Amino acid sequence: MARHDLVPLAHALGCLTGATRFATAERNRISGLATVAEAWRAYRRDAGVGDVGLAHQESIDADTLLLTDDPRRDAVLLWLADHGMPAIAAPAAMLARVVNATRRFGPDQLALLDAANAALLAAPTTGPLAIALGLAGFAADHPLQHIAPAVGAIDVLFDDPDFAQQHSHDAMLDLPDGPLHRHVAAPPSGCWALNLALLGQNTGVMPGLAGQLPRTVFRLNLTLQERAEALVQHCEHIARGAFDHLEQSNRRCVRGIESLTGLSRNARTRDAWALIVAIGPLRRIQLARALGLSRAGADIQAHALARAGLVTLAAGGRIQPTQRQLLFEQPAILDDGPLALATADLDASMADIDRLLERSRDL
Repeated sequence: MARHDLVPLAHALGCLTGATRFATAERNRISGLATVAEAWRAYRRDAGVGDVGLAHQESIDADTLLLTDDPRRDAVLLWLADHGMPAIAAPAAMLARVVNATRRFGPDQLALLDAANAALLAAPTTGPLAIALGLAGFAADHPLQHIAPAVGAIDVLFDDPDFAQQHSHDAMLDLPDGPLHRHVAAPPSGCWALNLALLGQNTGVMPGLAGQLPRTVFRLNLTLQERAEALVQHCEHIARGAFDHLEQSNRRCVRGIESLTGLSRNARTRDAWALIVAIGPLRRIQLARALGLSRAGADIQAHALARAGLVTLAAGGRIQPTQRQLLFEQPAILDDGPLALATADLDASMADIDRLLERSRDL
């Protein structure tokens, strides 16, 4: 793979690194909560939709962390609370208490997670995929080194049948009224376990990169170059999405503070808004548990947010951000505001990348 193919990915990782490095403690707390929510969405993407009931219709809230009816959410939250890096373990533990999580992964799932963790500890830098990406030629503090643990683990697990990803196919059923053609989706592989393990302790991966690996990297019917290209494109998409979400969260937090200006400094409404910005819709009882309030106290905070036009209150105690907040976000100016220092750091990182590319052309 040509080295210049990695430039967009390095740029995306550099943006996320700089924004995370210069974010305030409150913004990093929100980012940690958002990463847990994104880890749940990535898990359902990789492990499949699970049990969708007799009607084979999954809930419209299945990907929403606090509103899903998927029982596997408990296991994801409890595992991240026990094994996640500090920036993720703390919010995962809090959210596990909010939903009264009790169900944990079974022996088969834990075996996959153990294999993924072992692969991360033994991840080589000279495996086929690492060589194809040329990661060994970058300095230790280069943005692309953030994906090095994942790449090494893929090389270790590629021959493991539990992680091998099959491909979908078309099937034909012989019925009395004629054949019926249908598409059969590929069964999930163990990629979900590696994506969760990458959020664990001492992996060297930044917290914002939940679900950074696509199942495509474990497909046996693809060439090495095809798998490398799929990995680069997917990682770039995830990194850019995480950076965009961080920017959007910053704007929404600022707008919330401006909307709640008249409230007492002791009011918990700002904390409630920060929680909604991070994880999305929730119910009033969950808000009460998250903030340590009574039901009446949570009701007061919810109505204050509604009066400010930040949320709408629906049946069943549901609190959700207003559509206006979601649809009319104005882009922030990077050279001015909380991300100004991150922009300067990004410019320096891009200058380093340009020098490396110039050196490779000279060789």
